Amino acid sequence: MLAALGCQLPAAQATATNAQELPEPSSELIAKSVRVWDPGTSVLAWNLTGSVKAVEQVQEKDGETTITLATDILFTPDSSKLPATASAKVESLVSKIPKGADVQVNGHTDSVHGAKDNKTLSTDRAKAVAAVIKKARPDLNAKVKGFADTQPAVREDPKDLSTYAANRRVEIIYAG
Repeated sequence: MLAALGCQLPAAQATATNAQELPEPSSELIAKSVRVWDPGTSVLAWNLTGSVKAVEQVQEKDGETTITLATDILFTPDSSKLPATASAKVESLVSKIPKGADVQVNGHTDSVHGAKDNKTLSTDRAKAVAAVIKKARPDLNAKVKGFADTQPAVREDPKDLSTYAANRRVEIIYAG
């Protein structure tokens, strides 16, 4: 029991086999076994800077806007079911699209083949996002296409899993 408290008995006294045979601890042994907890050095503050990633990235180039949605945040693996919380985010993002615009919704996967075919998975994910767009903005003309792993955003590196994650995405593209 004393060993569990951090007390060390001299070798001559460490031969006891049960609690009744143990000597009474000295004041010095008790003092050594007590530790003062200092929360200032024990509790770490977590800095969120750089650790929280946005669901989307927006890029404007040559009169075209591309909203890239990270599918790792939106969908569980091998799934095309959008959680309700994601729907609200997509609705917010498409609120800025010009009225009556043509919108291309493209689904992409990484090169890893799961339980579901990547072509089907990328198409189904794009359809799920397009359904939210159609509900929120019936004035938009959304077209859907699944590309599977044929148009990677970055070159995949087996030593860097973030490269695979970057390729799992749904893009919403429109003029403006």
